[in-house]
Amino acid sequence: MKCALCNEHIDDNEFLFDDAFEIDGECWHAECYAEYYGEELEEAV
Repeated sequence: MKCALCNEHIDDNEFLFDDAFEIDGECWHAECYAEYYGEELEEAV
């Protein structure tokens, strides 16, 4: 899978450690999401 913003590969370990997320069918590095949207993604509990 590739990040929607930087287009770099995201491996499965990044999802396990909350360094990456899948949102509405798009994969994002946590840093890329925060940079693009200007906010941190909060995990739904």
